[in-house]
Amino acid sequence: MALKFDLSFQWVLSAIGFVTAFMVGLWQYRRAQRQQKVSLLLPLIAEFETDEEIQAACYLFDYDDGSFTLKGHKYKFRNADLLNAMKVVEWDLEWPPLEAAIRSALDRYFDFFGKLESFVDIHLLTFQDLKYFYYYLELLVGIDKYKGPGFAQSLSKYLGAYRLGDCQKCLDAYREMPPSLREELQLSQEDSPR
Repeated sequence: MALKFDLSFQWVLSAIGFVTAFMVGLWQYRRAQRQQKVSLLLPLIAEFETDEEIQAACYLFDYDDGSFTLKGHKYKFRNADLLNAMKVVEWDLEWPPLEAAIRSALDRYFDFFGKLESFVDIHLLTFQDLKYFYYYLELLVGIDKYKGPGFAQSLSKYLGAYRLGDCQKCLDAYREMPPSLREELQLSQEDSPR
């Protein structure tokens, strides 16, 4: 009986040791994964916050009219200018300077969101890791609500025509999130599109 008890006791101690080692290893692995996500996200956030074209596009989607600076030139815009710049044309000939600047900013902005989607697609990040960008995704997903009628259709055509499908996938993933997780904006009457 004593021999059986000793073997059982050793087995229990071995099992406890194994489980403890496994838990510590799992904890260290998850900690390292979080650190890798942070090391991936911080440069993305810095790029988003410091890139002149991305910031110009943020301003375009955030405000109904105003001005932005791009490559040393100051441009005044209204929602109608943004809508005109989002037109899909067969041949990109000469755009007026304002619309050319807007299109340049839009291309960079949409390309950035395509990059985020590619990181999600190859499982380096999850969509929940992109919470910092939810406000900007909400502005695009609810563009008709925040900017006015006709913007959603123009956005969809623009993304499709200029092969910005990864950006569209990013917007679709955000759109499919439960409303409780989304960053829906609360606009007052004074803030609504003109």
